[in-house]
Amino acid sequence: MKKETVIETFEEQKMSVAKYQLTSDLFAGKVFEDLEAAQELCRILMQNDRIILRSVRTQYVIQNLENHSVVLDIFAEEQQGNLIDIEIQMYREKAPFKRSRYYQSSIDMSILEKGKPYHTLPDVTIIYLTKEDFIGERKGFYNIDRKSGGQEVTMCLENGFHEKYYNLEYPVDDMRINELLHYFQHSEPFYKTENFPRIVERVSYLKTKKEGVALMCEITDRIRREGREEGRIIGKVEDILELLEELGKIPQWIATRIGQETDPEQLRKWHKCAAKASDMAEFEALFSRL
Repeated sequence: MKKETVIETFEEQKMSVAKYQLTSDLFAGKVFEDLEAAQELCRILMQNDRIILRSVRTQYVIQNLENHSVVLDIFAEEQQGNLIDIEIQMYREKAPFKRSRYYQSSIDMSILEKGKPYHTLPDVTIIYLTKEDFIGERKGFYNIDRKSGGQEVTMCLENGFHEKYYNLEYPVDDMRINELLHYFQHSEPFYKTENFPRIVERVSYLKTKKEGVALMCEITDRIRREGREEGRIIGKVEDILELLEELGKIPQWIATRIGQETDPEQLRKWHKCAAKASDMAEFEALFSRL
């Protein structure tokens, strides 16, 4: 039996990693753990080129021992202390607005120390990126403001919480955002742009460089074998759906049932099935027996 050469193995690994796009929270997490790449992302989506980030964390876990914990896809802090949470959700969920509400409350609870006054809370912006326009107004961008409306005056309620919803279904007025969101769907490693060169550089590193490709393969293999490491939500719904996307079109009844499941043990079993199955038909057979 012929043994594969190092070059052949590397080429196979590159082909495996090439399928990842920035719409995958797994791949996006590795791209945007880089501070400069995350800063480009925040500047474009916030439409503010003056943003300077102090730090960024991806797949950031806010543990809640008594209630539901959350995992933030991209969690960044500006130099002045304001916080930006960017969530990448490529599957349809039942209550995205309530999810934003819970995420915002979880962030606030995690940062407001006991005895501190409420006015010390920093501004928090949640940016939600979805595949479809779930709001339904045929727009690519929605900026949600809380307002008090009367017959004579309408005023903004400045509570420091901001919501921005982008989708990949419709374009927006800003050409840089359109270019970035298009790149999210294709993520070519040799793409040329002046608007987000560091993001492209990170994508290229993870898709074409030996060290980056090996890193992505190792992460993918570990998730397939073991699920998330200790301390994270085992069998995370997004991970299961991401694995199923590799196998083919996800039947709606499966996506709905997985999305509604809260039992970690059941999610762990489904995650193992998704990692084990060679195609969607095999997964459906395994899924129906659990």
